[in-house]
Amino acid sequence: MSAAAPLLPSPVYGLRTWAVVGEQGAERLAAPQQHTTWPSDGGWLEASCARSPEHRPPFAGCGCGVHAWHPSRSSARKVLASRREIPGVAEARGAIELHEDGFRAERARPAALFLVPGRNARLYHRLAERYGVEVVEADRPAAVLEACHARGFGLDESTVSGLLGRQATESWRRARRGRLRADIARLAVAAAVVTLLVIGGLAFATDPPGDRTIHGRTGEIRIESR
Repeated sequence: MSAAAPLLPSPVYGLRTWAVVGEQGAERLAAPQQHTTWPSDGGWLEASCARSPEHRPPFAGCGCGVHAWHPSRSSARKVLASRREIPGVAEARGAIELHEDGFRAERARPAALFLVPGRNARLYHRLAERYGVEVVEADRPAAVLEACHARGFGLDESTVSGLLGRQATESWRRARRGRLRADIARLAVAAAVVTLLVIGGLAFATDPPGDRTIHGRTGEIRIESR
C-alpha cells in the first residue's frame, strides 16, 4: 500500500465478506478478522487504526481503513469461497485510498449481500432487512460481476489503471509476480521435502537384504533372499 496511492471522491463500491455475530433473530455483520460489528439501518462504520489511534484512516503507509476488492473474476471467487462468511458489496465514502486490487476507506456500509445456493437464505434475508440492503442470488463469480455491472458497483480494470497511472500499475504487477514466484518456490521446496521423507520411509520399511530367520508357532522359518 503505497503512500503515493491516489485518493478518490466517494462513493466507491467493492467486494468483501462479513462474519455473522449475535443470536438467531438478532444477527449482525462483523469484520472477519477484528470482529468489529457494523452498524445496521444504513449506519456507517467509521474506521479506526488499532496500531496508532492518532491515524485517520486510510493513513498512508498503514493498513488501517475498511478494505474491499474491486469487482473482478478473482475477487468474486474469493468472496464466494468462504462458507463461514457472508459475501457482498460495501459502499465506501470519505477518504478512499485506491490500489490495483482494491481500496481502503474512511467509512463504509453494506450495499448488497450475495446469496450462494445451499446457504441459509432466511439468515441472509434477516440481515438484509436489518441493514436495508438487497439480497442478490449468485451461484458463480460471473453472476457476481453481472450484478455489480448492472447496479454500477465498483471500478473496472481500465478505470483503476487510469487513476493509478501506468508506472504504479506496472510496479504493482511486478510485485505480484514476485510474490507468485516466491509462493511457487516455497511449494517446490515443500514438495521436495515430502518426497525425501517418503523415500526415507520406504527405505526403512523395506526388508533388509540377506537370509534371515523368523519364529512362528511351528518353529523357526528360514527365509532366503534371491
